[in-house]
Amino acid sequence: MSHLTIRDAVIDDAEALARLVTDLGYPTTAAQMQARLESIVADADYRTLVASDVGVLVGFVGLRIGHSYAHDQLYGQIMAFSVAPGRQRQGVGSLLLQAGEAALVARGAETIVVTTANRRADAHAFYEKHGYAFTGRRYAKAAPGG
Repeated sequence: MSHLTIRDAVIDDAEALARLVTDLGYPTTAAQMQARLESIVADADYRTLVASDVGVLVGFVGLRIGHSYAHDQLYGQIMAFSVAPGRQRQGVGSLLLQAGEAALVARGAETIVVTTANRRADAHAFYEKHGYAFTGRRYAKAAPGG
């Protein structure tokens, strides 16, 4: 991990990000990720940080800053988080999380939230180890007519 750097994602990272998103269980092609990333990079509320080891992407965190209906302050949200399977439990995730939190705080976030699938016990333990608490549930469904 001695050559690990954290930097902002660029469009050329699309293929590597597609693999990392696919590793999360969301099959994604490089072309799909490029189109998504073009929209995300253009939106000032979003930021994507990648962990690179000698030019090879080994993880990423997708962030969003937003306004709250329930509180006066801004909140930050971890929208996506993935570390390559061969690089887990080596500190990559902790460094990415710290960088992501710092980026959100720099934008004014006073609370940071993250959602993770029920099946991801390792992710739950990771977030709890880093001070996150289970506070509720998330529900999802396909949009009517969508």
